[in-house]
Amino acid sequence: MDGKKITQQKIDEVLETASQIDTVDTSPFFKDKVLYRLANVEEEKEPYFPLGWFTPKYQVAALFLFAILNIVAIYTYRSSNQQEQITAFAEAFGLSTSDDESFLN
Repeated sequence: MDGKKITQQKIDEVLETASQIDTVDTSPFFKDKVLYRLANVEEEKEPYFPLGWFTPKYQVAALFLFAILNIVAIYTYRSSNQQEQITAFAEAFGLSTSDDESFLN
């Protein structure tokens, strides 16, 4: 029972302090100035981003396609005849060390 009385007293004290608040007199110029600024506040424009359409779902799709393309390229490279391609490349650029072209024969 004591708790209810104390709680009621505290509520009454809070309500009384709210009634003791006085209004503040300000000049009309200050009020007009603040209202003018609030009315004319321009929202900040977001900077233009040319790739705005490139959302995360498109990024994931592009990453997935890039990974698939790389896997296919690596598989194709490994399955082809590597030694033949390397030899052809070496002969085309004169990097071959075959015995047929030796000056010492």
